[in-house]
Amino acid sequence: AACRGSGDRLPESNSCNEVEDVFLTKMGLRWKDAVALMGGHTLGRGDRSFSGHHGTWVDTDKDAQVFDKAYYEELFTNPWRPRNMGRRNQDWTTGRGGGNPRVMLNTDVCLVFDIEELVKQEKPCCTRTNSYYPDGTNRCVDREAARKKCPMYSQHDERQVATDHVREMLGGSSPNNNNRPFYTAFAEAWGKATTVGQDNLLPLRGRCERT
Repeated sequence: AACRGSGDRLPESNSCNEVEDVFLTKMGLRWKDAVALMGGHTLGRGDRSFSGHHGTWVDTDKDAQVFDKAYYEELFTNPWRPRNMGRRNQDWTTGRGGGNPRVMLNTDVCLVFDIEELVKQEKPCCTRTNSYYPDGTNRCVDREAARKKCPMYSQHDERQVATDHVREMLGGSSPNNNNRPFYTAFAEAWGKATTVGQDNLLPLRGRCERT
């Protein structure tokens, strides 16, 4: 049986403050571990009827069944803009709508972009303002968001290390199929996260007994 309230231990979707509080402060992990665990969003989708956030973090439902580094590529390559600004379920989306809905949470976007104050002030921005559709329409879609590029962290910001680790998970210059940095980091982070506070765990039986 699950522990009552155990789901509340996961980071809220508001900002990197929640990521830092849960993974770094309470669990004693590093930013690299947190970034790797957030990469789990490459799987599955959000549903508005459960979380209020709707869509996949990667391009299609089929892609959302593959455990790879696509989550990090999506953060860098797509122009993400705020959705539902000022509401409890505020998040980010990309594309013109129709087809497969897309989503990123504040806790995703803030790994690369310094959005906290802009979100608090309800000032929209777009993560890539220099990308256009063939018809000349800015891919930010929202005109107000397209007028301001979401800033990245300065080299002196403590959260710049998170961005550095997102770049590390990309596995080199894009495009490439190198998932090894993500797989290695995720395995290490998962091991830490699932054993934190335990010092008496024993290895599983190495082989099945013959019957």
